[in-house]
Amino acid sequence: MTNKKNFDLSGLDDSMDLELLPVEIDHIVVNPDKRVYVVLTDEERQNGVELNPFEASHLSFVHKGLHKNSHIQTLHQLYVKTLEQINSKIESVVIESKVGDVIYCSIKIVDKNHNRFFTIVSLADGLILSNIAESPIHVVSNVWENMDPIDEWDYEDYILDFDEDDDEDE
Repeated sequence: MTNKKNFDLSGLDDSMDLELLPVEIDHIVVNPDKRVYVVLTDEERQNGVELNPFEASHLSFVHKGLHKNSHIQTLHQLYVKTLEQINSKIESVVIESKVGDVIYCSIKIVDKNHNRFFTIVSLADGLILSNIAESPIHVVSNVWENMDPIDEWDYEDYILDFDEDDDEDE
């Protein structure tokens, strides 16, 4: 005997745009008021999200690649190494929800048998784990549209993760 369940999907709002857009970290900046932002880009638009100084310094540390030669492992590195030890990896990070000023990410983890499971983390943790695991970052398009775009302030003067290579572009 099989128990079939029928779901009435007629009441669903299909106008929600749930397409996943690839994004990447453009820069980490500190404005004149000493507020720290991560600038995310999808090549067409740039959005800024404020981070607390602790999260921002940790994200900058891994975004610059300094964690690769560090003699002390961070908790994020230990998490990724533990996943590797059990033959699992972070497949992707999805920025999937914005509630007020809080942004949530889901981490998709896959094991050696192709079983997938998810966990929800903060934006900063998702970006840090994505950097360490070298996994792609995506954002749900309606969330991306509701995030704060970078306005016309000249944030290049305040870049925290500025590389000398960036200077050659000018």
